[in-house]
Parts: sequence; structure tokens; C-alpha cells
Amino acid sequence: MEQYAGVIVDVRADAVNRIFQYRIPAPFKDKIEIGHRVLVPFGRRKLEGYVVELSSELEVEEGKLKDLADLLDPEPIILPSLVELARWMGETYVGLFSEALQYMLPPAFRYGKERVGAKTAQTVTLLVQNPSLRKNAVAQQRIVKILQQEPRLLASDLVKRAKASHAALRALEEQGVIALETSILERKVEWDEIPDPKFTLTAEQEAAVEIIQQELQGRRRPVLLHGVTGSGKTEVYLNVIADVIKKGRQAIVLVPEIALTPQTVNRFAARFGERISVLHSGLSLGERFDQWWKTYHGEVDVVIGARSAVFAPTRKLGLIVLDEEHETTYKQEEGSIRYHTRDVAVKRCELAGGQVVLGSATPALESYHRALKGSYILAELTERVEARPLPGVRVVDMRVQFEQGNRSIFSTELKEALGKLAATCNQAIILLNRRGFSRFVLCRECGEVLGCPNCQVSLTYHQEDDRLHCHYCLHREALPKSCPKCASRFLRQFGVGTEQVQETLTREFPELKSIRLDADTTRRKGAHAAILRRFAQGQAQVLVGTQMVAKGFDFPNVTLVGVLSADLSLNFPDIRSPERTFQLLTQVAGRSGRGEKEGEVIIQSYDPAHFAVRAAQNHDYLEFYRKEIGFRRQLGYPPFRQLTRILCSGPRQAAETAARGIHAYLLSQGFPGQDLFGPAPAPIGKIQGRYRWQIVLKSNDSPSTILRQLPAVEDQVLVTIDIDPLYML
Repeated sequence: MEQYAGVIVDVRADAVNRIFQYRIPAPFKDKIEIGHRVLVPFGRRKLEGYVVELSSELEVEEGKLKDLADLLDPEPIILPSLVELARWMGETYVGLFSEALQYMLPPAFRYGKERVGAKTAQTVTLLVQNPSLRKNAVAQQRIVKILQQEPRLLASDLVKRAKASHAALRALEEQGVIALETSILERKVEWDEIPDPKFTLTAEQEAAVEIIQQELQGRRRPVLLHGVTGSGKTEVYLNVIADVIKKGRQAIVLVPEIALTPQTVNRFAARFGERISVLHSGLSLGERFDQWWKTYHGEVDVVIGARSAVFAPTRKLGLIVLDEEHETTYKQEEGSIRYHTRDVAVKRCELAGGQVVLGSATPALESYHRALKGSYILAELTERVEARPLPGVRVVDMRVQFEQGNRSIFSTELKEALGKLAATCNQAIILLNRRGFSRFVLCRECGEVLGCPNCQVSLTYHQEDDRLHCHYCLHREALPKSCPKCASRFLRQFGVGTEQVQETLTREFPELKSIRLDADTTRRKGAHAAILRRFAQGQAQVLVGTQMVAKGFDFPNVTLVGVLSADLSLNFPDIRSPERTFQLLTQVAGRSGRGEKEGEVIIQSYDPAHFAVRAAQNHDYLEFYRKEIGFRRQLGYPPFRQLTRILCSGPRQAAETAARGIHAYLLSQGFPGQDLFGPAPAPIGKIQGRYRWQIVLKSNDSPSTILRQLPAVEDQVLVTIDIDPLYML
């Protein structure tokens, strides 16, 4: 029977976002499978594509049917379940099927470009102990002499030691004196060897493990593991994963930040040994390539990584864990497919027959709501391990501090706590959600704020290189001597950044050695791990950083956490601002007192009465949830209704015209005016020289079908559709 292949071509364009059918030639009939990479005739060109369907029914006219040109790999590089996941992502997030498939490919295979391959090495083996060589073949003689002592060596090492060339090796091979063998070398990811701190599970942990195991054997609904900071969620994960591995299946463990990966890898390697792989963007392309293929070939039981590791090619997937499931870094913010890892993980496990575990001390409101409604299962850890107390939290009103004459960035209470710390071997974490030295530079004569020429944002001064930086388009410029608007020399830096916090700390507490963790200090490969290792080893007493320092770290000597300008995030024009504030404060507070010593937390706030700050002070998730869910219900926001953001960016007039045209189309499709917000300029009206207009719509069901039919816009306008956006800026 004739068979046909349905192929998605590797082109990023709406016009070809559909399946094209090709005849399978005789040489490929018994070889081709779903997920294979192929070469197909497409117009006047030959393009790469991916087989996503196999059928015996012809769907195009016989005369227009073309043959597949070539089969590019001996085995399919996309698992069938991942092909179906890509199809679902394209439909759900109103994106391109071809772009969804890119997430499923090996790291070096992106839109037809193989930028790296396996690392190979030649090994030399001596076959003839005392060969007869020409007298003038001096290099060959040196090679043989070395091999007589060590009969098997890497070719690269051998030619260096013998001060010879590869031509001399080839000559010896032709004479039958040596054998050259090419082998594949793994670019290994290193981790610290630590003893496995196996703990006896508490009663709550045992109950949580049992809930997850029962669900895995039953309906396999996602389990939300809601546990206070320090309650031992990781030990629950480890026990459940061990059970999954015993049953011959694999697990994927996701963490929200690359900075967390080394700590997680060390812990899992201690329990599961070499049968783990690591996948995240902090690795080199070659390392990611090797780790991906190691997973594909079934050589690992556990995959650990950041967001994109949810697509790891595990053939026997039994479990996906999302640690710190509330984190916004699980949302993909670029490209045509703006997926949320949580929802992708749930769908992937549905397709593969696996189980999802979502862990957090401060779950996303949507997740907790689903758990209360029964679509998720709730497991709770209400106490810290070994009955350790949660740290006491003091909220300092910075308005009162100002009235009392304190102009320092540190409150009197935080200064006293830091002063006491200096006499001990304890450690502290200081959180400020702003990097740089100062947030903006202002002319005190005319009020001009120095802004980015490409974006509608102020520039941030960085003392490290004495320049102004844009954190959106990465524009940099020198700090001017005078105001570019009025030529006044009275320019002043306002606001505080992490650089300034560290400088002030060093000036006021010279005996406290500090280290900084933010996007500026972690640009180099391995910088995250190096900074955290130094802090863990006690080489610094204070860790100063942005929200990175709030995410899941476990340092037993940290007894003090200070939060500067706690309510900065409350002022963002976003429905989730209170939720993010509560999560950040609760999470960073949880870094204190995780060892045998009691901890304390000092939160500096200009709005200490806000319910998000109060709930964080009391470590009370339910108090926050009850307040916030009431506001969401009243306003018709998630989880009660779905939000979709349509962003038009381009030249000023073209972007506005496109947004108004889309708005008119949505009204014509029956969307009520009260459920459409905009069209209006985005809060950040220009980024990288492109003006931005947006429409936000509320709906009870997914509007993806209607959104696929949006009216055409000018070529210079980019339209981005974001289902369930986490940010509206």
C-alpha cells in the first residue's frame, strides 16, 4: 500500500504553517517514522522538514504530489509524543507548528543549522613494538619511542609530546605500525561530590509522598505540594523519583533559575549518581548537545534543568517536577509561542502517561485555585523539618525613619542587626530588586531624566564601568558632564541599585565582607555557581543581590535577611503586582534560619499596611490568597477568566493603525467592548526603537480560533499574541 508523509517545513512563516504531503520513495518505505528529519522539494528549493503524520490516504492531487528528497538521520530525532506536544502548543498559543517543533530538537539543530556536532578524538595504539623505520623519519621514531612506554595515547597529546605532525601519524598507520581509532568524547558537566544527606521523612512528608504515588497509579492529576520554606520539599521529590526509577521510568526536575541548578544537581547526583543529565542555557552548546543525546539514548534516569528541559527527550517519562512553580521565569516571553512551562508539563504528562508535581511555599493563585477546585490534588507541608521555627519578621516603616532623620538606605533596625552579625560567623542576605548603582539620573534644574534613545525607559547608572545602561536594549553611553536638554551641570543620581548597596555596606561595615549576585556579576559561564560556592564556603558574610537571592537557596548559616524597598513591585501597572510582592518577600524571608540557628528578617517598606506585606510578615499564604482571590473574582481576572495580550510593535503610526484595525476586527467577531482594553500605548511605549501598542482581552474560553484570523498588517509591524500573559509592560 502506498504511504504518504505529512511534513512541516522548517520555515518561520504564517503562510506555510500547515502540513504538506509527500510520497515516500521505495528506499525509505520501511525506515521512515514520525519525528524523522527529511529533505523535501518546496517550490524551487529543497528544505528541511519534520515528519508529523504518516497516512495511506492521498490528500493532494496525484499530479501535484512530490517525493521526499532524502532522509537526513538514521533515527527520528523528535519523539512521537513530543510531535503531538508541539502540535498542541501551536494551537493553544496561536503560534507556528514549525517553531513549536524547534523546542523539541537537539540544541544545535535550529531551523536547519547544525552549529555543533559530537566531539571526537583519535586514539593511537602501537601495533609493532620495534618497527623498521627510515633513518631520516625522525618524527616517526620519536612517536614510536613514546608509544613503547605508553602503547595507547590520544593523538592530540602524542603529536605534542613528540613534536610531530598528524602527517607522521598517518605515515605510520599506512606502514601498519600503529592503529588510529576515532571515538566520541562526552563534554561532561561537572558537579560537586557531596555525601547523600538521607533524612528520615516526617509524617507530613510521608503523607505527601503517598498522595503523589497514589495519584501516579490512578487519575494522574497534577499534585500541588504546598510547603512552607524549609519544610523539605526536595526530600519528597527525591523519594518519589526513586520510586519512579524503580518502576523503570524517568523523571524531569525543573528549577526556575540557572543559579539554582548547581545546588539541585549536587543534591540529586548524591542520591542517583551518574544517571543524571543537565540541560540549561548556562552550559556551552557542545555540553548541551551531549547532554541531550545522552538523554535521548536512555542513558539517564533524571534530567535537571531550567524551563526548556521540559522538552527533554525522555522515552519513558514518569514524572515532571516544577520546583518553585510560581516563578515567572517558567513563562517563555519571546517568539511566536509564549508558553507557560507548568501547562506544557501537564500536557506532556497527559500524552506520556506521567505525573506532574508542582512545589512551592507561595503557589501561583491559579495553581492553588485549581487545587481547591479539584483539578489538581493538594499536598501540604505546614512545618519546617526538625520543627525549626520560621524566622521572625519585622516590618520597618521607612517614612518614620525619614521623619527621624535617617537618610541611609539601611534602617536603624537593619544597621543594628548587621552590627551584631559582624561579631559572629553567621551570614546575611540583602535583597534589592534593582541592579546597577542608581536607578536614574535627573537634572535638578530642568527635571530632565536621562533616557534611552531606543526605549521609553530611563537609563541606569553603573559605577563599575562609569556608564549609563539600558536594561532593555543593552544600549550604553557615558555619563554626561551636563544636562543634554538645558546644559545644567546639576545632574544627580536617584534611587538605589545593588552596586550602591554593596558600596554603602562596605563603607559602614568594613568588617563585613560582601559578595554580589545579579545579572551584571553573572554574565560569564559558571559565575552563578562560583559566587554561591564562595558564599556557602563562608568567604563572604553578606550576599547582596536582586530577586535571584530569594529563590530556593539553602544556606544553614544565614540568620539575617534584609529587604530594601520591599514594595517597589507593588507600584508596577500589573494585576499580579501584589502576588509577586508577597511571593518575593515570603521566599527571601525563608532563606533565614534554615539551619540550627534561629533567623530574623527585616523588611523595609513605605507601605507597611498593604495586605501583601502583612501576609508575608505572618508567613500566611491563606491570608494573602483570600484577599487577592476576592479582588480577582470581582474584576474578572485569572483564574476566573483568561487574559490575552495582543502587542503591535513597529513605526509609531503603523503600530497604532495595526492595533486599531485588530480592535475593530475583534468587535466585529462579537467580543463585547467591556472585555476589550485598548487599543492603547503599552506602559513601556517604545523598546529598541519600535513603538508598542496593545489590546488586552478577557474571555471565558480560549480565543485562539478567532486570533488565527487577525487582519493583515503592514510588513514592518510585528504582532505578538500572548495567551495568559504574566506581564503587561
